[in-house]
Amino acid sequence: MLYPWQESQWQNIRQQMKQQRLPHALILTGASGLGKLSLANHIAATVLCESNQNQEICGRCHSCQLFIAGSHPDHNLIQPEEAGKQIKIEQIRQLKDKQELTPTVAKWKTVIISPAENMNINANNSLLKLLEEPQKNTVLILISAKPEQLPITILSRCQKVSLSPPPKENAIHWLQQQSAVAKQADDILPLLKLAKGAPLAVLNMLETDLINKLQQLDDDFESLLQGQANPVLLAKDWLHYDLLMVFNYLQHNIKTRILKIQEQDSNCDSAQYWTIYDCIIATIKLISSSNNINKTLLIEQFMVSVIKRDLNKTSVLNR
Repeated sequence: MLYPWQESQWQNIRQQMKQQRLPHALILTGASGLGKLSLANHIAATVLCESNQNQEICGRCHSCQLFIAGSHPDHNLIQPEEAGKQIKIEQIRQLKDKQELTPTVAKWKTVIISPAENMNINANNSLLKLLEEPQKNTVLILISAKPEQLPITILSRCQKVSLSPPPKENAIHWLQQQSAVAKQADDILPLLKLAKGAPLAVLNMLETDLINKLQQLDDDFESLLQGQANPVLLAKDWLHYDLLMVFNYLQHNIKTRILKIQEQDSNCDSAQYWTIYDCIIATIKLISSSNNINKTLLIEQFMVSVIKRDLNKTSVLNR
């Protein structure tokens, strides 16, 4: 499935197919919620399609039916065995063994690796050998929201396809068509800011009743600022949320408070908010890393830091 904001990138890839200049390796980048996996699947399905007239999938041939069913023998999807875990070297080695075989149904073989930044060092090195000696009639598609975490040796061997958020007006219009909840633009705009403009991320927020959860987060954060919350108990509640979303929202919250103080030329000291802002950024970096962190301890440390305000000495900032 293609989304409206992917049309330009797809047309470029389609033109390369038509001219038989499709590179053996692509990397799709962009924020979470822009449909990178959907675009990758569309590319792979088009490459494998037996009809493939005018570089479009027919959806009817045997190859297309196998792909739709998720059982195409010439297609491989490499993902972490557990959500949030690393992609291991064994998975890439198995892929290399499969790539040495000839296609069984289609004329091509396709591979999607998502998220590519989850490959460990050994997996990256193993994939590099595959990129350096590409198999004939094979397309590898890497997906990454954090390409900066990939080795330059991997990036330099892939054609980069960047996905950008659509204009706000377009995103709002699309969301209003997709969701019965998304009626008012004023309700959608804050969510778009939180999702960095990614419509699919906003759609997920609307479907999971995130607006009420955000209100609870506001209440929780205010309790922390007032020193009235129990970090141990509150951390257990926050573990049920998407932590990256939580801290991106808190970042927006603190930034709004700071701007309000500056606009009012208030005598209120904004230094404490800047310190909390720095702590939020440090926490986001830890959450976004591939390290196996103790999320409960990380949240508790953050909460204690907010309550005490003496953040420069906390382990969150110094890690």
